[in-house]
Amino acid sequence: MSTLSKFLIKEFTEESSKKSIKFFRSYGPHGYVIWLTIVSFYLDKKNLSVENLIKVTSQYASRRTIIDFINKGQKEGYLTKLISNSDKRNVFIVPTEITIKEYKDWGKYFVSNIKI
Repeated sequence: MSTLSKFLIKEFTEESSKKSIKFFRSYGPHGYVIWLTIVSFYLDKKNLSVENLIKVTSQYASRRTIIDFINKGQKEGYLTKLISNSDKRNVFIVPTEITIKEYKDWGKYFVSNIKI
């Protein structure tokens, strides 16, 4: 178990070479939770609205912080906002290709290095 603990400490404290992961981690725990939530919804092929993301992650950051984070993620090219065709008030958050690719690469590395 010590090896796992050491790996996790190293994994979460060292700077990532992957730009999208570096971006999400730079916002502390709330950035990390938002990142994993967005990717999880995407991989499960579920729509994630801005309002739902705020609801899911509000215990980690304020509404304003989450919205600012989404806007910065979009500006940096790691997130995309899509307006619903059926209800123009509904805005969905989707990770970009680079975010998904780097998440999958990180996930493979992460899983391959867990030794209990």
